Parts: sequence; C-alpha cells; structure tokens
Amino acid sequence: MLTKRHLAPLRVTVLGATAALVASVGVTAAVTPATADQSLQCGISGCGNDDDDGGSTPGVEDGAVSIRVWGTATTGGRDGYDLPPETVVVLPPCRYIQGLTGKEYYDHVEKFGNGRDTEGRPIPPYEGYEKYKDDTEGHWWGGMCDSGDFDGDLDEFFDYSDEWFDENEGFYVEAGDPPPVPPIPPEVLVEVAYDEMTLPEPEIGWNPKRDGDGATFVNVDTWLWLDDGPVALEINAEAGDNVARVEATLGSMNFSAPNAAPVSCSGTGVEWSPGAASTDCALVFERSSANQPGQVSRVTAESHWDIEWFANGEPRGALDPQTTTATFDVPVAEVQTVVTE
Repeated sequence: MLTKRHLAPLRVTVLGATAALVASVGVTAAVTPATADQSLQCGISGCGNDDDDGGSTPGVEDGAVSIRVWGTATTGGRDGYDLPPETVVVLPPCRYIQGLTGKEYYDHVEKFGNGRDTEGRPIPPYEGYEKYKDDTEGHWWGGMCDSGDFDGDLDEFFDYSDEWFDENEGFYVEAGDPPPVPPIPPEVLVEVAYDEMTLPEPEIGWNPKRDGDGATFVNVDTWLWLDDGPVALEINAEAGDNVARVEATLGSMNFSAPNAAPVSCSGTGVEWSPGAASTDCALVFERSSANQPGQVSRVTAESHWDIEWFANGEPRGALDPQTTTATFDVPVAEVQTVVTE
C-alpha cells in the first residue's frame, strides 16, 4: 500500500517503511531513504504507513465522507417502487486530514524551514503562516491519498492523486470551524452505488400447475417465467455536487433441474395463457419427483443482469455484469393413462 500526503505544505509518499520527502507541491519524487531532517518533518506532519491491511476503515481517522444513496426498482408490469435512502460512510482515495497547529507549524518552519525540492531549493511556507504563530487550537489541513482505498493500479493512482493535489490546496481551519470536505468524484461514487446494489431473488411462475399441489407433469413443456420481482434497478450515490447512477437490467435467465435438461431464456420467459403461442423458456422433466427429497424437484434459476453507469447524467459505459441464483421447488407428477384395445 502506498500513501501520499500533502501536509503543511509537504507532500510525502510512503511505501512500506521507506519515506521520501517530495520537493514541491505537485511533484512526486522517487522513493529514497529519508534523512534525519526528513524523518523529523514526517514525524511532525504525521506521515507514515497508516495500516498494513491494504485499506482504511471509515471512522478511524479524519477524512471519512458521508454519501447519500437511494434508488428505484421497476417490476415486470412496469410498476415501480422506491428504495429507501441511506447514508454510507466511506474514505475516498484522497481526502483532507488534520495536520499541525498554527504554533507547531510556525515553530517548525522557524527552526527547520519548510523542506527543499528535488533540486535543493527551499520550499516557501504557507502564505501568512505567521498569523497563526500563537494559535494552539486551530490546525493546518492537508491532503492524503491512499492507494489502499483506490480501485486501480499504481500508475492510475499517481495520476489520480497528482490531479487531486493540484486542485485541492491545504489551508488553515480555526478552532470551532468545520473541517474541510473535499469533492468526491463520480468514479468514487459509482463504486459506492455498485456495492450498495442488492439484486433481488426472482419469484417464478410455471405451467402446467395442477390445482392443489402445483405439480407439473413428466414429458411436457413446463413454461417458466418471471412472475414477480424487478426487471430494472437504479441506484444513485450523491455527495456534494456529484451524482453517480448505476442501472441494472435483467437481460436473461437460465433454469436447470436434476431431472431435466437445462434451458437458457433470451429474456424473462413468457407467462402461459390460452393464447400464448410459444416460449424458449421451458423445462421438460424426464421423470417424476416422487423419489426426490420432499417429493419435489429443486429448480435453480439464474438471473443475468447487465449494468451501466452515469456520471451527473452522462453515460460512462458498462460495469461488470452480475448473476444472481435462486432455487424453488416444483412437484413433478406422472400422468396416468389407461390403454384399451
């Protein structure tokens, strides 16, 4: 895990236990052993390897952000219902964290300076830092980017964090003022929306369905269809001025049973009716379920969902599809016939 910090106003990268003091804002240096002076500066600024588990836990440090999540569902009958809103607390890859007090920073700059860039030139301190030289309650706030909270490779992480640091400067927060909240990009919000999306188990109808026990019969087409449940879900995640939306559409279904050949359906099946002509979604049971546990045949239904996402209303492309699996029991009976000559 790699951590990048921009604190008062140093930017530091940490990889394992090796720290490198970066020369200037917006520049990332190669990782080199820290000098004694650099180690002191990192210690004061709080830089270092925060945790070893490859990620952070919201609430254990400054920088957690509350994200509002809500959504809607559309059923096969085109009716819809709302999914209740909730709040999800996450640590974005880049966030503000609390640094030195005004006095600590002033004393440090006066004693050690503010560090040097890669060419050995002194880095200017924050403008007006002398104003807070006696303030022991307020703090400088700077940025930290943590690869453990980033979904991508290190090259992408560096590009993302460099852009974030360029757009989000550190600043001073006096005692009693609210801490800063950085903008949360749609690329972070879509991960929240995707993770919060719970695809429901379907309710399946079938025919033939004998009165009393709901049994179908051996060696006949048993039509299957989505009897109830959503065919589309829309999940939104919002923070600040950005909204990401994830849309999931039920595209196809598969059915299988121990005593029938599996079938793949192009959609969600056709509900049987006297006027219905055909369906590509039917199982043919080869024997009765009399010898099966509970005297029923356990049918497995797989639902395949296509997913795409939008950033502030603009389409951004497809996400990984998802498959849900549900099971239900169908009694299978034999039709008794009388043969006469």
